[in-house]
Amino acid sequence: MEKTEAIMLSNVKYGDNKLILNAYTRESGRMALSVTLPTTRNRTSALPYCQPLFQNEIEYTAKGNIRRAAKITPVFTYRTIPFDTAKMSVVMFLAEILTKTLTFAERNDDLYNYIATSLQILDDQQYKGVNFHIKFLLQLTKYMGFDIREKHLMMPPYTLTFNQILESDFIECEQLELNGDIRSILLQKTLDYYRLHFDNLDNIKSLEVLQKIFH
Repeated sequence: MEKTEAIMLSNVKYGDNKLILNAYTRESGRMALSVTLPTTRNRTSALPYCQPLFQNEIEYTAKGNIRRAAKITPVFTYRTIPFDTAKMSVVMFLAEILTKTLTFAERNDDLYNYIATSLQILDDQQYKGVNFHIKFLLQLTKYMGFDIREKHLMMPPYTLTFNQILESDFIECEQLELNGDIRSILLQKTLDYYRLHFDNLDNIKSLEVLQKIFH
C-alpha cells in the first residue's frame, strides 16, 4: 500500500458502486484510481472528497494502470468554495483545464504546491476571486514549462493589464478593477496562448457559465 497527496481533477461513475478518479498527485503526477463506494446508506459520504480540485491524501495499491484507492482522507477542507456559486464556477473551469493539460506522470513539487496553495487562497472567506482564474492560468504557465512572460505575446492595448496581473500576487490581483468585457478578453487571450501548446482546448464546457458569472 502506498500513500500520496492528491488534487482531484475529475470523476466518472463506473458500474453501480465504483468511481474512476483522475487526480494530480504529489508523488507521481497524473494518476487514475478506482474507488469502491460503500453499499450502505452512507455511500455518499465518500463523494464530497472526490469532487474536482478537492485536496486529499490517498492510500492506494500500486498495481495496474488504474490504481485501487483504499482510503481517501481530506488534507484541506474547503470552507467557502462548495457553498459559493462564483467560486465553484472557477473551480469547475480550472478543473476542466487541468484535466486536459496535466497529463504527465512525474513528480513536480513546485507545480503541485502552486495549485494547492492557490486554491487555499481562493477558499479564504474574504477573497472574492473575480480575477483569480486569469491570474491562476497566467502564473501556471511558469510551472508548466511555457512561461508566458518569456514569449512577449501580450499585444496592446492589453499589455499593461497583463503585466499588472503577472506582477501582482493573488491578493493584489483581486484589487485590479476590470470590467466584464476586459476580463473576458484577457481570459480568451490567455486560452489562445494555451492552445498553442495543447490541441484539446477548443471545447471547454465550463467556460460559458464562468463568463456569465464574471461578465
